[in-house]
Amino acid sequence: MAKRIHNLIDDSELFARLARGDERAFEIIFHHYNRRLYPFILKMVRAEEAARELVQDIFVHLWLKRELLADIEHPTSYLFHVASNRTLNFMKQVSRNAQLMAQLAAGATELSYPTEERLAFRETAALIDTAVDQLPTQRKRIWELSRQEGLSHEEIAKRLGISRETVKKQITHAKRYIRRFLADRGSMLSLAVFMAMS
Repeated sequence: MAKRIHNLIDDSELFARLARGDERAFEIIFHHYNRRLYPFILKMVRAEEAARELVQDIFVHLWLKRELLADIEHPTSYLFHVASNRTLNFMKQVSRNAQLMAQLAAGATELSYPTEERLAFRETAALIDTAVDQLPTQRKRIWELSRQEGLSHEEIAKRLGISRETVKKQITHAKRYIRRFLADRGSMLSLAVFMAMS
């Protein structure tokens, strides 16, 4: 139904209706552009959870700023411009967060970051630890050997007497669970840091 209506109304008119608070216009725009924005963002961030959250963030932004959309002449260009800017900002944040996490992990005490940011990262680390604690016993052990002791897949396999392929699969499952754990709690910052670290 959305496609049929969209074919009868151009994007500029949809944006004008959205600017007036038309929820149906918003729904049509979402369904039409969601399929295009997601792969565009995914190519940049290379993480499905982050791409999905960024798309949602873009449409939340679109709704909250809807009164500014009445005079948008090229809606497609506008949306992709917004997507590019928000994705680049996200990637800069990930890079900055990863550097801070590396400092914290190394035991750095003199950090040039605000106290609030350091507290946020300690909370992030605690949240990740909570997720790891919920992994099955063997998976948790493999994860700790990989991330805490820095062992390679081959070294872990030898130590535990299992195949390298098993180690690889268990780490993949662990990553998937931790990402889902963080995403379910709506922690964009924690998810970003975890993806940068892993």
